[in-house]
Amino acid sequence: MAPPLSFLAASASLLAAAVPSRGSSARVHRAGGAATLGLILIFAACAVPAIAAYPDEQIMGVVAKALGADHALGWTNNTSPCVDGWIGVVCDQVGRVTAIYARNTGLNGTLPPDIGGLAALHELDLRDNSIRGELPNQYFLDLMRLRLDGNNFTSIPTGFLRFGTSLQIFTISNSSHLQSWELPRGPYGPLGFETTLQVYIADNAHLAGNLSLFLGSNNSFNSLNVLSLANNNLTGEVRATFASRTLTQLDLSHNMLTGPVSFLGNLRELEEIRLNGNGFTGPLPDFSGHWSLTLVDLAHNRLTGVVPASLVQLGGLRSVSIKHNLFQGAVPEFAGSVLTDIAEAASNESFCRPQPGPCDRRVQSFIAIAGGFRFPEDLAASWKGNDPCDRWLGIYCNKNGEITGVNFGHLKFNGTLHPAFGDLKSLMMIIVAGNNLTGTVPPSIAALPSLRIIDVSDNSLSGTMPTFRSGVMIWAGGNKNLTVAGASRLCITDPMRRFAAAAAAAIVVLVLA
Repeated sequence: MAPPLSFLAASASLLAAAVPSRGSSARVHRAGGAATLGLILIFAACAVPAIAAYPDEQIMGVVAKALGADHALGWTNNTSPCVDGWIGVVCDQVGRVTAIYARNTGLNGTLPPDIGGLAALHELDLRDNSIRGELPNQYFLDLMRLRLDGNNFTSIPTGFLRFGTSLQIFTISNSSHLQSWELPRGPYGPLGFETTLQVYIADNAHLAGNLSLFLGSNNSFNSLNVLSLANNNLTGEVRATFASRTLTQLDLSHNMLTGPVSFLGNLRELEEIRLNGNGFTGPLPDFSGHWSLTLVDLAHNRLTGVVPASLVQLGGLRSVSIKHNLFQGAVPEFAGSVLTDIAEAASNESFCRPQPGPCDRRVQSFIAIAGGFRFPEDLAASWKGNDPCDRWLGIYCNKNGEITGVNFGHLKFNGTLHPAFGDLKSLMMIIVAGNNLTGTVPPSIAALPSLRIIDVSDNSLSGTMPTFRSGVMIWAGGNKNLTVAGASRLCITDPMRRFAAAAAAAIVVLVLA
């Protein structure tokens, strides 16, 4: 507690009496000075702890009343948090409050801005109470651990923790009363918490906005171990530039995130990945080098492509969930020690067979072709089973079950033409016009023995068109960087080309059906 005023007054009188008058001799002056110095030192030694503690005592009195801790914990104004030992309050040797532990203690008030005046506060744990109102936007310069989960806070001010240069742990999960709020646009630097932050958990906390503003190439969470933002309203893509050499747990489950998951390839130290319940698309990255992975949950997305062998072969895996996606190819075979939902996934997904085993040779070729197109969702949703002639999108077959044509025109595909087209020896027609294809036309296509029609027009193909045998109808206009031999080029207007291609395709399909 602070020294009483009577004590301060008496001490001041004593000091005044000890100071010699101007008429005193030098000897007396020196003696008086020594006595004065001695009294000052004695006073300082006795009074410094009480004086240093006084601001924190005053602040804690305000905090106690605002939080309702005066009733819930007995934090009363006629006692000292440090001298009398308030429940859950930790102080240092000079009487500064360094930590407050008040988890699940029945607090039901508000968190006052005055708490920012606790300059030595390193840890604040208020989890699982009923604290309400807005979080204070104060300077927590030395705060290292802040846990606010399970309360009734209503809003988070813009720039909250902006100057939390020492922050290591921040958690605010299960805060259902919060108004919608957004993560800061990246770490605050160069003095911000990006250099110290280790744990950031805000599950079920009404988070919204685009995660790419928080995780991107300009961000540098050099110490981040755990990032958990599950059960929120986050949207947009996670940038492929998001990388970390320290992140071990990532939970973005049950949001509205979209786009590819290529960023996982940059997170080599991950032990647990939870991306389930989003709208992620495209193939999985290579998991080579992710030797620490034990848990992978990718269920309930729109992921396509083949489950990579680099994931299946990881020796430390304990749990894998991939159900309710659009994975293709053969059913993966994980080790018996790995808990999986493969049986459920195999019965409802786009795998070629419900049990492990190789796919039909033609299916393997089409999966490779889809890979050239970056495994578009339209193909994955349609190409189910082990027979490409069973109503697969864009595939035409004759009565003998031979694949005679593919028509992927104007489907907004990206990527390249895969050489696996050349494996389908019975192909007579290839139409990929009106997409966003790049790269070259593989020579394996030109070598197809039965090909009659190829339409690669209106893409962004480049290089030189391979030489086709005589009699093959070629449309290649609309590719400004693609060179076509003069003898093979058909110079007709665009409306004529479209009509001719459609007519030719119809004829091929009708004749060969």
